[in-house]
Amino acid sequence: MNRLPIAVSLLTFCVLISGCATMHLPSNQSAGTASKQLVFQNKTKDMVVTPDSRVDPVPVTNVADTHLQVLDGDGNRVDLDVAKTPVLIVAYWCPHCQRTLELLSTHRTQLGQLPVLVNTGFPAGTTLAQAKRVEAAEIKDLKLQNFTSYYALDSSFGNQYAPKGYPTLLYPSATGVQSLNGEHVLSVWAQVLSEK
Repeated sequence: MNRLPIAVSLLTFCVLISGCATMHLPSNQSAGTASKQLVFQNKTKDMVVTPDSRVDPVPVTNVADTHLQVLDGDGNRVDLDVAKTPVLIVAYWCPHCQRTLELLSTHRTQLGQLPVLVNTGFPAGTTLAQAKRVEAAEIKDLKLQNFTSYYALDSSFGNQYAPKGYPTLLYPSATGVQSLNGEHVLSVWAQVLSEK
């Protein structure tokens, strides 16, 4: 019986195990890596689609979608009541979100109200300071105005809304809280943001 192949296999296995362990650092150690990669990029020319012209919201049935637990810019926990104010959930890397933010900012006088933003989609370990820095770069580059911003740093928040499609607008209406997903034309945004 040749022990050399067994020893080499065992050594290879140990190296692979230790390599995997170093890839899964605790969040306080991986945050430095995330901060180096966390930069805003203008993606308004990427993934260009024809915005949806249908008013096609769906009723919100999950209570968690009507009261969003987020952070304000000072790090205070805030409960956003969607039955009282519209909330637009956006990710800094999303071209559809960037174009929507530009559209809403440019035409804010044509809207009944401007939604508050919940910035999400950050890598694990992102700090509030890092998220605010990325958002500040986005505001400057896209020339955004008058938005009130909140932050959802937990990746589970972003993962909850990503499958529905960014941007996601949660807003009050006469028939209860509604959800509108994806890019839409200005007339759709104006209509749903004028509902009470």
